[in-house]
Amino acid sequence: MNRKVQELTWEHDTIIDSSSDGLFVCDGKGRILRVNPASERINNASATQLVGRDYLEAAAEGLVILPSAALEAIERREQVSLLQENRHGRKLISTATPVFDDAGELIRVVVSERDITEMDRLQRQLEEQRALGDQFRQQMLELQQQRRDNQPIIAKSPAMQRALRQARKVSEVDSTLLILGESGVGKGLIADLIHQNSRRAEQPIIKINCGAIPEALIEAELFGYDKGAFTGAAGPKPGHLELADGGTILLDEVAELPLSAQVKLLRFMEDGKLCRLGSTQSRQVDVRILAATHRDLDAMVEAGTFRLDLYYRLSVIPLSIPPLRERRECLLPLIHSYIDHFARRYKSQRRLTAAALDLLSKYHYPGNVRELMNICERLVVMSETELIDVNDLPQAVLSGAVGNAELALGGWPEEMSMAQILESVERSVLSEASKRYRRQQLIASALGMSQPTVARKLHKYGLGNSHPNA
Repeated sequence: MNRKVQELTWEHDTIIDSSSDGLFVCDGKGRILRVNPASERINNASATQLVGRDYLEAAAEGLVILPSAALEAIERREQVSLLQENRHGRKLISTATPVFDDAGELIRVVVSERDITEMDRLQRQLEEQRALGDQFRQQMLELQQQRRDNQPIIAKSPAMQRALRQARKVSEVDSTLLILGESGVGKGLIADLIHQNSRRAEQPIIKINCGAIPEALIEAELFGYDKGAFTGAAGPKPGHLELADGGTILLDEVAELPLSAQVKLLRFMEDGKLCRLGSTQSRQVDVRILAATHRDLDAMVEAGTFRLDLYYRLSVIPLSIPPLRERRECLLPLIHSYIDHFARRYKSQRRLTAAALDLLSKYHYPGNVRELMNICERLVVMSETELIDVNDLPQAVLSGAVGNAELALGGWPEEMSMAQILESVERSVLSEASKRYRRQQLIASALGMSQPTVARKLHKYGLGNSHPNA
C-alpha cells in the first residue's frame, strides 16, 4: 500500500511539474501551498519565495499579481478566469478552480496560468496581415476601376458592337473564355468588362502575361511555392491563381505557356485544386479563367507546341476582337477620347486641326488601339501649342497616310484639300514668326498683315505667346 501511494505521489508530482502551463495551489484561506516550475518561470519568482506565504502578502512584494483569480474563486466559491498582465509584461489567462471536501468546505484552489503573450503577438500579426491583404485587395479594385474609367470601350462599328454584346452575355456565367485578337486590340479591356459585369465583380481580377515570365519561373508564379522549393525560395508565396481566389484570372499570351505548365494548368482546371511547388498539400481555389492570345492556337496544336486537351478546355467560349482597321467607325471617337484624356492628365489644352485629324483617321494602325493611344499621348506631350497640326504627327502616320511614301519638304499628302494645305502653311509661318518676334506688331510688320489679324490667327492656331504691342 505504501508503495502504491508513493507511486501515485510520484505520478502526481511529475504531471504537475512537467506541465507547460503554470500551476499553483492555495488552501481555502489563500495561503500558497505549491508552485510548479512553469509558474515560477511565468512569475519570475521561485517556489521558495512563494510556498507558505499568504497570497496578498506575496502580491504586496510584487511576486504575484492582483487581481487574483485564486482569491476571487475563494470569495465566490466558483471557477474564475481572468485575463492578466504581470509585472514583466507577459499576458496570462489565469483559471482558478475551487476544491471542496465532502462537507462542502473549501479546502483548495488550483490555479492554472497560461502565457498567451506569444499567441497574442501571432494573433496581432495575423490580423495585420489580413488587414494588409484587405487593403491590397481594395487598392487593386480601385486601380482596376480607375483603369476602366480612363479607358472606355468605344464601339461604333457593327463588328465591335457584336463583340461587346457577346462579352456582356458571357459575363453572366462562369464558363472559361478564350479571347482572340491581334496585339493591341484591347483584349485586357474586354476581360475587365466581363469581370466587372460578373458575380465576381467585388473580387479582384488578376492578370498575368505568360510571355513575360521566364519559363523556369512560370509554374512558381502561377501555382506559388513553399520555402526551399528551389534555390532562392525564401518563404511560402501564393501564386496568381491563389491570389485570384473568388475572382477572375486573365492568362494573357496563354500560347506562350511551356508544355509542363500546360499540364499543371489543365489538371487545375479539371478539379480546381492546386499544389504549391515544394508542397504536398493541395488547396481548393475558386477562380474563373479567362485566356487571351494573338497566336493561331489551331496551328500550334498541329505543330505539337500546344496541348489539344488544354485548347478544348480554354475555348469553351471563344470571343474574337476585331482589329482597328476593321472598325474604322470607331477611329474618330477614339482619337478625340484619348486626346482629351491625356490633355486632362497633363493639365493642358490640346485640339487637332482638321488636316491632322484627317491624316490620323487614314492611318492603318498595325499596333491597333494601343498604338493609337501611344500616338495620342505623344502628340499631347510633345506639341508646343494648343493646336496639334500635321507637322506634329509622327513620321509613321505621315508615311502611312500617303501609301508609305516619304513626305518631302514642302509636299503634302494627296488626301489633303487646298484649304487644309493653306491652313497648315499659315500655321507654320505664324509659328516661326512668333518664335522670331516677341511682339505681334513686329510679326504683322514682317508679314505685311495688320496686328488684329495676327492676333486673331495666333489665337486660332493656339500660338498665343507674343505680346500685342511693339
